[in-house]
Amino acid sequence: MMNGIIKSFRFIFANKWKIILTVWFTLIFIFVLFPFNDLNDLISAQVSKLTQNKIFLQFEELHLNPFSPTITVNKVFIESANMPALTSQELSVSPSLSSLISKQPEGTIVANGFLKGNVEIHLKSGTKTETGLARSRLDIQAKSLGIKEIRELAQLPVALRGTLNLNATAQADLTFTEQPEAEMSLTIQKFEMPSGSVNLGDMGRVNLPEIKFAAVELKGKLANGKFTIETGKLGSNKDELYGDIKGDLTLTFQNQNGQITPFVGGYNIDLNLKATAGFKERAKFFLTFLDGYKTEMADGTQYKFKIQASSAGMPPQFTPLR
Repeated sequence: MMNGIIKSFRFIFANKWKIILTVWFTLIFIFVLFPFNDLNDLISAQVSKLTQNKIFLQFEELHLNPFSPTITVNKVFIESANMPALTSQELSVSPSLSSLISKQPEGTIVANGFLKGNVEIHLKSGTKTETGLARSRLDIQAKSLGIKEIRELAQLPVALRGTLNLNATAQADLTFTEQPEAEMSLTIQKFEMPSGSVNLGDMGRVNLPEIKFAAVELKGKLANGKFTIETGKLGSNKDELYGDIKGDLTLTFQNQNGQITPFVGGYNIDLNLKATAGFKERAKFFLTFLDGYKTEMADGTQYKFKIQASSAGMPPQFTPLR
């Protein structure tokens, strides 16, 4: 028996590369021939079950990279009762190998064709806070997102158009027991708001003029439940309306039965705008609200004012900006 064992090991050692290649190619053929696309219904059912039928997921094709733990699905459709349907041409999920062992969420998500653009999200586990909660680092890069699609997703009452680019970094515990901290820079190219009317609550319906900005640039920081606009540029001196914006608003996140919901509270916004004579004439009914804050200049009219409210549902107060 001992001789048989020795001969077996000698045979394995002498043919180890042949055996390794045979096993390797067998695994590859099994992987290639495995009907991943048939998992569509199974995965959709599991997502619905885990979310208590709150989220419906559907896709056409599923691919698994054998050289890295990356799952890619094509033509993704996500539907929820709380928001409009979301689609993505391609969605890739790459969990970290260490996260699979430690059971801590960590990895990368890439969505191409999402809101007509591309989004890349990196999640990395971090250190614990003083209260013992584990905070994760979240890096988000978004390119060429459609403002029209974002507006429809957020169900905003005003029509908007343009293209958005975003870079953001956040530190947060994934249960949102504590408020997150974040820094972000945002750029909107070819921003357009067609003329129309919007209901401002106690102020009634207000007719808004058409507004176009070559670009909108914002840089801000979120800390202690408050988002601060550190720098903001609305258009350039080549636009009919342009200027600066600064201020802050209350922004908190709450975990409601596993669903993270943002809440916007009071705000304090400073605006310094300049309008050409052409825009002033075209928007004279709208600008009547701001007559008390204007200064006539050689190249147009300057409007400097502050908008304040103790909560999002309260009528805003306008005061001169010094």
